[in-house]
Amino acid sequence: MNATERNTSMCNSERKASLHPVISTHGHAGQKNDVPPVRTACEGRYLLRLANGQGWEFVAADGAGHWVEKLASIMELKRCEADGCPKLFFVRAEFGTDRWQGPLSRLLRSMAGDLPQSGWMFCDVRHLRIWAHPDVADVICETGDVGIHEVDISRMWQSLFPVYKRAADSGGLPLHAALVERNGTGVLLAAPGGTGKSTCCRRIPPPWKALCDDLTLAVADTDSQYRVHPFPTWSEYLWRRSETTWDVQRYLPLSAIVFLEQGTSDEMLPIGKGEAAACIMESASQVYHSFWGDLALGEQRSLKEKVFENACGLARSVPAFRLRVSLEGRFWEQLDRVLL
Repeated sequence: MNATERNTSMCNSERKASLHPVISTHGHAGQKNDVPPVRTACEGRYLLRLANGQGWEFVAADGAGHWVEKLASIMELKRCEADGCPKLFFVRAEFGTDRWQGPLSRLLRSMAGDLPQSGWMFCDVRHLRIWAHPDVADVICETGDVGIHEVDISRMWQSLFPVYKRAADSGGLPLHAALVERNGTGVLLAAPGGTGKSTCCRRIPPPWKALCDDLTLAVADTDSQYRVHPFPTWSEYLWRRSETTWDVQRYLPLSAIVFLEQGTSDEMLPIGKGEAAACIMESASQVYHSFWGDLALGEQRSLKEKVFENACGLARSVPAFRLRVSLEGRFWEQLDRVLL
């Protein structure tokens, strides 16, 4: 099944638990959209293609052009023509407007194409509103006002949730892990924040090369192997206003997952598949944790089950290790043994 045939339904009509009264996730399937679409034109279209064949067109509607252009530049995405991939529409909509108004009212008719007029369901993800439909693969993201740096970067970070979710639907996972390369092969260095991923990436010498130090997207390829894509370190933009970019369409075959620990000496220890699955689940959850609370309970439960299933699949296919790293040791020599 190719990417255009995959249907997603990120949000549903189930009301959220009362523990989250500020953020709501509602559906309004069947509502007629009587408001004619406004005259919004496409201000940019960029292609994201993953190793497993999945693709997305990032499409900017009127008012979101500069914001999407910045997102595309951070991810090194190129402008494209329509090529049949599912579309991730970005529209600038005021959140004070009627929450039940269908999202197609913000799209030009020629952009909306044959998208259904009713049956759209949305969830609020912090600074974004994400609309999905059970019968189509396209997703619509409403950004609200733009121009506040911290909010804009947070929205870019959160807008990739549909990408992560669709990758999970086909066996992939976003992981809180650095990606290092040697001779065209990738190794993941996974750990919670502050444990040493970035430090290891700065210290590792040639022929090793660090491609990212915080977030990696693993996708399951058709040959039952895994490929990994480097994704942005959003905190670099959020707090340091970095100008670094990441070639997210670049990918490598994954040869090992290494879970970092601080130690007094460098030591690599293999771990079993059960322990590896639990560690992979935790690494993925560190990425998803900012989304869990914004999902309806049923959707949250379903996604967690999928993440666990994919973590088990990844653990079965890729060797996993614990690496104790000292402050001044030569930890990369331990990594060299993984690739021998």
